[in-house]
Amino acid sequence: MFQKYKIKSIYIVLAVLILAAIFTAGIAAFADNTGESLSNVSIPEENPDAEDLFTDKAYPEYADCYCVEYHNTYKVVTVKDPWGRTAKDQIYLLVQRGQDIPAGYQDAKVVSIPVESVITLSTTQLPHIKELDELSSVKGHNGIDLVYGEEYHRLSDEGKILEIGSGALSMESQLKIEQMIELEPDLVFCSASNTEEYDNREKLVEAGLKPVIVADWMEDDPLGRAEWIKFFALFYNLEKTAKESFERIEANYTEIKDIAAKAADKPTIFEGIDYQGTWYAAGGESYVANLFRDAGGDYILTDGAESGSIALDFESVYDLASDTEFWINTGYGNDADELLALDTRYSKFEAFKSGNVYHYNARVNELGGNDYWQSGLLKPDVILADLVKILHPELLPEHEFYYYNKIGTDMAGDMV
Repeated sequence: MFQKYKIKSIYIVLAVLILAAIFTAGIAAFADNTGESLSNVSIPEENPDAEDLFTDKAYPEYADCYCVEYHNTYKVVTVKDPWGRTAKDQIYLLVQRGQDIPAGYQDAKVVSIPVESVITLSTTQLPHIKELDELSSVKGHNGIDLVYGEEYHRLSDEGKILEIGSGALSMESQLKIEQMIELEPDLVFCSASNTEEYDNREKLVEAGLKPVIVADWMEDDPLGRAEWIKFFALFYNLEKTAKESFERIEANYTEIKDIAAKAADKPTIFEGIDYQGTWYAAGGESYVANLFRDAGGDYILTDGAESGSIALDFESVYDLASDTEFWINTGYGNDADELLALDTRYSKFEAFKSGNVYHYNARVNELGGNDYWQSGLLKPDVILADLVKILHPELLPEHEFYYYNKIGTDMAGDMV
């Protein structure tokens, strides 16, 4: 049972972070943009007599990986290459239906808005679309089994959302290209990838499909990831809805962060787990590290400037974390016994001995679909509340865990 769960857990992590990792392209109305950044595009003059069709505007304030420019009848959206190669920036020209395509954007990919039908290749994209109340626009998804939530599975059972892939390595051959073509989507939401092996957008373009890159998972700021709801809203002309939703999230997150800042102490935390001889943990400037910091914790790897994951050996982690108070985000294991089945050395950590071990497995379906990596990206305020409850339970006495479970066991063998 544990081995089965372990395999599924690995599958999910790939599905969320690399899985949907996907493609590039452009032809005709969806022309390729392999070299131009927005600053190099010749901007045509605005027609002063044209009506401004976008009175509700939404600009990113926390998110760094995309930007938008509004014009009267169209929007210019740039998804910045998350690895700093401006030649790989992706430019999308979102033109209101019924309006002429403006000149001067020969390298941009044209999308008619508001979109009416889309395909999603990652579970991380669904919460934003659902929050905008546009779930009916999703006609196909890659890996329905890995989606957490009865509503999605009901729509799949009713044939309203079709399975178009396996859920893993989403740009490989597992995608059902012919079925995707038959759905005639306005666009396909994809996840950014820096791995050529999994970045095969050309296949979609050759098939006449329109991939749109989503790079939300590259944001280090928890609010920056949540703010990508504004990005999705650009395609539906639902900026007002997105702003209202995000403002609620921002206000709640800020309130909880301020509460945590009043804590008298900052408990120490380590993160991750050893997998086949390598301990993978969040870098000191990563999304996870920022959540720990905002929750009033002292993450032992905060001296590092890495925004992604870092690879360590067991001995190095033990030297750093043997006396650390909390072990959070184990990655695998439903309880202490399962952790020890992986490696008996875990019992040497003080956090393990005291039972202060927590994992984000409170919302996982029978096939391993984990809501922490789904709705959690749009609910950093709820994740933060869980973390504050772990580190400073006296500060949020009424809060009940939503994404997290306490899986630690005290030395007597009792669950605590």
